Amino acid sequence: MKKTVICAVSFMLALAMLFCLAGCDFTGNEGETTTTIKAKTPLPTDITTSLDENSSVVTDTQYTPEKLKENTATIFEYFNVHINELKDIKASVNMSRDKSINRIEETKTVKDENGNETEETERLPYSENDYVNIAIDSLKDYMLNEDGAEVEYGGDLKGFLPVKGEDFVSRLTLEDVESATCVDRDSERTITVTLKSPALPETLEKAYDMGNVDEVMKGFEEANQYMTVDKPTLVYDNCQIIIRADIETDEITSIEYIKNINVKTSVTGVGKLESIGNVPVQLCYRDSVRYSIDRTDPDAPKEIV
Repeated sequence: MKKTVICAVSFMLALAMLFCLAGCDFTGNEGETTTTIKAKTPLPTDITTSLDENSSVVTDTQYTPEKLKENTATIFEYFNVHINELKDIKASVNMSRDKSINRIEETKTVKDENGNETEETERLPYSENDYVNIAIDSLKDYMLNEDGAEVEYGGDLKGFLPVKGEDFVSRLTLEDVESATCVDRDSERTITVTLKSPALPETLEKAYDMGNVDEVMKGFEEANQYMTVDKPTLVYDNCQIIIRADIETDEITSIEYIKNINVKTSVTGVGKLESIGNVPVQLCYRDSVRYSIDRTDPDAPKEIV
């Protein structure tokens, strides 16, 4: 009798465990389960397959140009709507900045001996004068002094976020945009909007705090005993705005503004370098500004766990 009761209890426990397991979502790997996060606003992420190891967008080219255009319009509308909500929210915001000077990259189409075409990217020298190139490399520390700022929770975002002093964050239109891509990974959504190149200053003013490369040119003043610099011409190339948002809430957690500016100018040797004469110079000035947004109210009651 006792043995029969033990068998019955064991059977009931096994049956209960079976029902528990039926409610679990297994991936097929032992000890792992899959949690599906539902997006508040589904977007056509099929325009891209993933981010590569350098966090660059990997584009899937199997879709037709018409489909890609349609997806770009949908993603860009989402971008513009939610980015323009930011000046009406309460949040603490931290701004960080990163600048760099690089050689301009030029892409050329070349043919091999069989007539097959490939693209090759070449980094152009700053100039044809070694003394000038060495001077630019040595002056980067003076040219690229970085800065940052922050605003406390509930502070004035209208005067802090681009475009400073305006009610809007972006007045870009679809005509200004080359592409808009979306990648959803876990709980984070990354949208990259790339402007048409070259971008006109009046286009950038719709979303950027423009600034210019005056601070870079001032860096050359550190070498004014050796050279003077002519007024540069600027070409804005491959400028992007990248937002990251919470998939479940559509709340933006960061904005990054990237300006790539191709600068062309010329320097004239002074003093010991007077013999070099007037030398054309070209460089790429990259200015990246990131705003990290935290909506947490520091005075809100803490949850007791």
